[in-house]
Amino acid sequence: MKRRTVPEIKMIDYGQEHLRRQGFVAMPLMASMQKDPQRSAPHLHDFYQVTLLGGHGRLMHDFREATFSGPILFFVSPGQVHTAYPDPGAEATVVSFTREFFNAHTGDAGLLAELPFYYTSSTPPWLPLEAEETTIARDLFREIQQEFDAAEPGAAEILQALLRILFIRAGRWYRRAHPVGRATRASRLVRDFHLLVEHHFHDWQTLEPYAHQLGVTTNHLNDVVREETGRAAGEHIRQRRLLDAKRLLLHSDLSVSEIGYRLGFNDPSYFSRFFRRYAETTPADFRNEIREKYQSSGD
Repeated sequence: MKRRTVPEIKMIDYGQEHLRRQGFVAMPLMASMQKDPQRSAPHLHDFYQVTLLGGHGRLMHDFREATFSGPILFFVSPGQVHTAYPDPGAEATVVSFTREFFNAHTGDAGLLAELPFYYTSSTPPWLPLEAEETTIARDLFREIQQEFDAAEPGAAEILQALLRILFIRAGRWYRRAHPVGRATRASRLVRDFHLLVEHHFHDWQTLEPYAHQLGVTTNHLNDVVREETGRAAGEHIRQRRLLDAKRLLLHSDLSVSEIGYRLGFNDPSYFSRFFRRYAETTPADFRNEIREKYQSSGD
């Protein structure tokens, strides 16, 4: 088996097994790092997380970094390379859940896709909280932790409801911090396009299948995306492929050619030219630089 520079971590073995099997775990962040030290270094996983952090520390998230001071929510989508470095004395609770758990027993399976802080590239995946927001968030996280720890009958349904309440409120706070104006037909089209890109960028590398799925022409899709975001629709697809290339260069031992093939490039030299054009460095140089940075960042 090839060694992974940054591991893909499964949902941690904590709490009642029947809730973990359904796709949910809540626990103190420091306890998770003590139980599995890999979590204190950059890693990724195939489920969602939301963490409430207090105190001071640093966050790393898909090649973005930030320091935090005071209460902050930190959102992680599946596949994103990330970690948190809380300073001594910092407190944090991390909630992990799968899409299937979040959508179970609800009449609306679309809320998760509409949240502004998951799968975001133009705005940060963290949210500093005001005093009133902090009180509400701490109460919700406390109730989530208590419900998870007790694991009484009906706990899964209550946890799903608490998560939805948390995210509806967090969505309000996030939109106040990052106003985007009233939702329009154009903004909804762009959001739907971004979600399609997230799920199909490996296979759909031209605009035609996206436009077909969205029920619009390629010209209309490109015009609307450019008007709403300032970038052509094809540029969003290319940037998403570039992000996956960076992730693979960081956390896998695949060769540059193998990474190119995995991303749908039939010619390794074309992949290298693509990467150099948009990352302004070669894949090999990027791999060396980012590994050195990430491996030394936790020291």
